[in-house]
Amino acid sequence: EYHMAKERVDLSDLITKIATASYRSSLESGNLKLIIEPSVLCEVDKLAFPSILTNLVDNAFKYSGELMNVEIKLKKKSSGIVLEVSDRGMGIKDSEKNRIFDQFYRSGSEETRKTKGTGLGLFIVKYLIEKHGGTIAVKDNSPNGSVFEIHLN
Repeated sequence: EYHMAKERVDLSDLITKIATASYRSSLESGNLKLIIEPSVLCEVDKLAFPSILTNLVDNAFKYSGELMNVEIKLKKKSSGIVLEVSDRGMGIKDSEKNRIFDQFYRSGSEETRKTKGTGLGLFIVKYLIEKHGGTIAVKDNSPNGSVFEIHLN
């Protein structure tokens, strides 16, 4: 079990730094957009949090196909902090949405799946978010794609 070493950080700044370090070319080409409310403070583990963000962004690009249009949004609401990673890819079938966070689960069939993976990424993301005291859900992105929505306090 992982022990969280949480500290109060400027999450806006942390997300911008992670995205710039890991996805500079995607930011420069416009394939990745940051819509970040400034000065959003939150208690996070600075070593674990990058895994959450990079897993979600990597998946968004992996399943986007030709439509490399990924967005990271961060905003503060009265209910807490909301972080979204969205894409315009193939989306996730409703019948699979409740299983995608299961350990080793991968959507689609082995015959049709063209992407590589172990089925651990979203399992790890959910685990780390819950260790942060948060929740994660997946929604449809209109007209196509997925939105992974994280709520933190």
